[in-house]
Amino acid sequence: MYPVLCATDVLTHTLSGKRKAEDDSVPATKKVKTANGDAVAAGNSEGTKTIFVGKLSWNVDNDWLAQEFAECGEVTSARVQTDRNTGKSRGFGFVTFATSEAVEAAVSLNGKEIDGRAVNIDKSEEKDKSAVREKRAQAFGDSPSEPSSVLFVGNLSWNATEDKVWEVFGAYGDVKSVRLPTDRETERPKGFGYVEFTDLESAKKAFENLAGSEIDGRMIRLDYSQPRDNNGGGGGGFRGRGRVSSLLFHVLVVALIVHIGLWRPWWSWWARRV
Repeated sequence: MYPVLCATDVLTHTLSGKRKAEDDSVPATKKVKTANGDAVAAGNSEGTKTIFVGKLSWNVDNDWLAQEFAECGEVTSARVQTDRNTGKSRGFGFVTFATSEAVEAAVSLNGKEIDGRAVNIDKSEEKDKSAVREKRAQAFGDSPSEPSSVLFVGNLSWNATEDKVWEVFGAYGDVKSVRLPTDRETERPKGFGYVEFTDLESAKKAFENLAGSEIDGRMIRLDYSQPRDNNGGGGGGFRGRGRVSSLLFHVLVVALIVHIGLWRPWWSWWARRV
């Protein structure tokens, strides 16, 4: 005889099978060992491979920074951001790894001490390049200028500081300088600035990744800024208009004087004196 199953048994069997199927369909989360031996989730293998390291000691250089995170995984580059004029550290830097798993291991070390100072460690998120470019084009309806090592940064928040801009752009290469012009009378920021890299490739990488992104809650506008030539030109097509207008004005004044004959009394007076 066949066993008789009651409704409760059938329901229990069905739910158990469903739970088992769901459990089997969810892959096990991959773990990675951190420096202290703990296991953490590896995260998306296609995620960012760069971390931001803040509150660095002034003594830490690129090699030292790389050594501090070598235990997390293969380090491809380590960059301590320095001041253009003094060459001294600005107190933060970026470390890029060969894998995103190494990033997870490094982030778990947030608060570790380097040269006696507890540092801040966070992911430096990468943007979808195609989506960023499309968003920028829709917002501003323009096309980029010829690539150069200097980027123009428009639509900046009034609260954006040089350190903040340096931090954002420093994730993509060695920043040489950051300039945020201010109003001469009020000393308030004008809402735009310039970021200069030490090489063209870093500027292009920053442009591709940051165009249309946000700084302090405002979507920035990026373009390449052409360096000025020795005659003071470049950087725009209307810089000489003021000088041309002034010259034209003086020419017209002289022509008017000659036309109406205002010069004749002066000429007659000079002739009598001679």
